[in-house]
Amino acid sequence: MGLVLESRARYSMTVASLESYSSLVREIDGECSFVRASGDFLFSGSRSGEVVCWNISSGAEIWRRMFDGPCSDSDCNEELLFFSESDSIHAVRVSSGEVIWSVKLEGSSDFVLISNEFVWVTTSVYNFEIQDYSEGTVWQIDFGGDVRNKLETVGRAWSLSAQESQVVMGLSRPRCGYAIVTEEGGIEYLKLEEQHPVTIGNGGGVWPVVLGHSNGMITEIVGHEVETTTPGESSIRAIDYFDGWVVGLESGFVSSSEFFGSWSVDLHGIIDVVRFGPSLSDGKGVWASSWEKESKIFLIDSSEGNVELEISHHSRIRSSFSIGDVICFGDSSGCVYVIEENVLRRRFALPAEEISEEDRSSEMRRKIRGLRGG
Repeated sequence: MGLVLESRARYSMTVASLESYSSLVREIDGECSFVRASGDFLFSGSRSGEVVCWNISSGAEIWRRMFDGPCSDSDCNEELLFFSESDSIHAVRVSSGEVIWSVKLEGSSDFVLISNEFVWVTTSVYNFEIQDYSEGTVWQIDFGGDVRNKLETVGRAWSLSAQESQVVMGLSRPRCGYAIVTEEGGIEYLKLEEQHPVTIGNGGGVWPVVLGHSNGMITEIVGHEVETTTPGESSIRAIDYFDGWVVGLESGFVSSSEFFGSWSVDLHGIIDVVRFGPSLSDGKGVWASSWEKESKIFLIDSSEGNVELEISHHSRIRSSFSIGDVICFGDSSGCVYVIEENVLRRRFALPAEEISEEDRSSEMRRKIRGLRGG
């Protein structure tokens, strides 16, 4: 497994709150199911069906729209935000929130991806008799809202990525491998040596597609070349890629690929989120959230696996997104947090008593929001 670190013994510091390190805190109605940043726009969607856009620099709300819900995933280009909601996919104008088109799908909408000038969406149908997903479909939709292709998959897709001109999906039972939507518009199924259901995936584009499995195995895919490794023995719950991968396991460990030194650190709780993002020094930091009666968010040095910062939080982290020197979190109470690298470093350098005072102010603001009903 590589170097195993015990997080609690690696550092000594005051545990701060998420709000005290955030440059922007905003709210949405219901549990936050996706959060995304693009340029100076911050988007979030909730399980209640609300979708909101804010300006990151000013903090001003640009628009707010209500749908039936629940929202599940999103992707965007410069003009349009595409997001999945219940059994539909919507295209909304970024600047105004105007709904350009909506397409009704079959089954519950899951993942959304922009690739090769199309919007790709996966849907699934849950069979209560067998207590598993029995049907899956991938939809190819053009930017005008016309369905160009609809392909049924054997099993549910648990990840959706693009690599070169291909769309790659990680699959659950019965295939447990992955599938590629070919340029001819068909589906090619590819088996792995070990047949374990895919639980999550990431990467693509210029990076390998990386899949996490229920047994703790990691699969890296570049074209038709496949490499596997097993950093742990419990299910992979979170994964991200930047030159190499980091994963979060159900057992509470966060582990890295060989590129970062194959370190592993125990964060003592189920890992909900792992993201590369802002750091306290050079390079990318690794952000991970764990849950064990309460949320803890950790900033880990990617090169050595040392925990550099621990942040407490009153609600469970449900979604995250990072781009450039910004990372965003959405929680189960409907709050959205933005951490910017320059603000992070400045506040980390403050004396402990000033951080404590900021925490008290943040807690007071949270209580006032609660009294106002959100």
